[in-house]
Amino acid sequence: MNPRIVIFNDTHGWHSEQLCEALSRLGIEAVLTDLAECRIDLDSPTGLSIPGFDDELPAAAMVRGIAPGFLEQITLRMDVLHTLAELGVPVFNPASAIEHTVDKARTSLRLHLAGLTTPRTWACENSAMATKIVESELTAGRPLVMKPLFGCQGKGVVLIESLPQFHQQQPMGEAFYLQQYIAPETAGAWQDWRLLVIDGEVCAAMSRRSSHWITNYAQGASCFATPVSDEMRSLALAATEAVNADYAGVDLIRDADGRFTVLEVNSVPAWKGLYQATGADIAGSLAIAIDQRIRTALTSHAV
Repeated sequence: MNPRIVIFNDTHGWHSEQLCEALSRLGIEAVLTDLAECRIDLDSPTGLSIPGFDDELPAAAMVRGIAPGFLEQITLRMDVLHTLAELGVPVFNPASAIEHTVDKARTSLRLHLAGLTTPRTWACENSAMATKIVESELTAGRPLVMKPLFGCQGKGVVLIESLPQFHQQQPMGEAFYLQQYIAPETAGAWQDWRLLVIDGEVCAAMSRRSSHWITNYAQGASCFATPVSDEMRSLALAATEAVNADYAGVDLIRDADGRFTVLEVNSVPAWKGLYQATGADIAGSLAIAIDQRIRTALTSHAV
């Protein structure tokens, strides 16, 4: 009987279709559902109820997205991921990686404590404290980027160049996340790099170029295949390891001195822009990684 896995996302589309096709080629069936549709049920032998699996457990679980929600809702969803892993189900990415990356402040801390180059960052709840940080940086001629702690695709990101501009912003969830603005090497030509890491290997990379300082593909940036230097590869692999991820999209930027720094690490990365830029079979690589985990789990259960 072919193994059956679950793919979690709140909205299934192109990425899920790509994964289902790639997994099918390996003889693996994928069931698409949402973590919000799962429940803890102690009447079940496993204590979990996952749509499409009755009283069984999936052979593996892949996390492609987690919908926004209240703290209690997110906690329940993470409970499901933690419990699956505790029951011996390979979870790709594990709950710890999600926890390290869904919160940008946590990511910044993990990168900093791992000794990796990342922009200077401040995060706090106190508005007076945030104002003091902004005043100090702007007085020194250093603009800041203000981001929501939980966010993606460049949404809600603001460049702070004056104190009145800062005061006009309403921080999401009353939490201030402020980051050093990295000016482009060439004025007016913004560019960064996205490297996709799977199981300790860079499987695809692209540069994103824009006439605007926000260079996300979802915000209209143009994507191009790019070579990967040893410095870029080393940073991407170390950043992925720092957040305990099996696979991750690592965003790098290069400063005016030509040095790379890690901007962000995404543990549920989209890859449509990467696919269009490089033609790399990213879904196929992810399917192979999942297949290997299923085989390893079967071997360990048989021992």
